[in-house]
Amino acid sequence: MKSTLMTIVSVPLVLAACASHKPAPTATMTETRGCCMVAMPAGESSAVSPAIADALRAALEDERRSEAFYTAVMEVHGQVRPFSNIVRAERQHQSVVVALMERHGVPVPQAGALDIPDVASTLRECKRAAAQAERDNIALYDTLIPTIKEPDIRQAFLGLQAASRDHHLPAFERGL
Repeated sequence: MKSTLMTIVSVPLVLAACASHKPAPTATMTETRGCCMVAMPAGESSAVSPAIADALRAALEDERRSEAFYTAVMEVHGQVRPFSNIVRAERQHQSVVVALMERHGVPVPQAGALDIPDVASTLRECKRAAAQAERDNIALYDTLIPTIKEPDIRQAFLGLQAASRDHHLPAFERGL
């Protein structure tokens, strides 16, 4: 089955710049309302093992958790950077994982209640918690990536991890 999603021929992932992100030097640039974008890698529709389905669900839940926390921070502290930029990126990251799940026949779970940190009274403490959330995200992908054999899922997970490691984490750490 052919995908109607974006396919990158020369580069497996696309990163677009936003105020808190510097694009990877080898990435193809695309402007998308100023937020970080990891594009859907090309791939074939195929069934995956239960372990890979679990990995996709874990990735989606983690991306949803980050979005929920960053949104909660903005509800308390207003539309402040880097939260306002990165929350859009987290939504886009979720769309990549959902598209992979759909491509590979993995049912997409409904968003449910998520265990997120309490929103601190200061932005500094919120940034500290957000930086830890990004470190946890990087560690999750460190665990998941070695188990992934499907090229499109592996490429997407590498791109999602790189966005956290190279863009989101440094943006939150700059505020500390």
